[in-house]
Amino acid sequence: MVSHLSFCPLSQKEITMEIDAKKKLQFLDLYSMVMADGIVHPKEMETLYRIGLEKYGLSQEEIMENVLSSGSSSMIPDLPEERIAVLYEMAEIAWADGELDESERNMLRRYATLYGINEENIDELVDFLLDQAKNGVSEEDVINELNK
Repeated sequence: MVSHLSFCPLSQKEITMEIDAKKKLQFLDLYSMVMADGIVHPKEMETLYRIGLEKYGLSQEEIMENVLSSGSSSMIPDLPEERIAVLYEMAEIAWADGELDESERNMLRRYATLYGINEENIDELVDFLLDQAKNGVSEEDVINELNK
């Protein structure tokens, strides 16, 4: 009988790998927004690549690898700010082609529900995020506005 269990702490490399895997799964959620209306518009892919490079630290090769091996990830971010950031990035992708399809709005609603947003606040939040994305407001400003 084992009376004392000890666990080896994760190495920095293991922690980094875990964080990287989590980010890649969240990135796949963004790719599903590109696919929401069934049409992959070049502007949506351009926005996806920009977000992948700038906000997720992925290389172009990693982005292509993730897109080609895509599936459904639904990795729920831990912090509320991270959840809003991913939802806002989805809104940016939805508007990237200059048009908003109802399927993109519905997908944003589904992810807001998945991320634990109160049901009575979902439509208001989705409308706010889409409006801010349409107007090119920075992600930081959107998060700051919602934290007020």
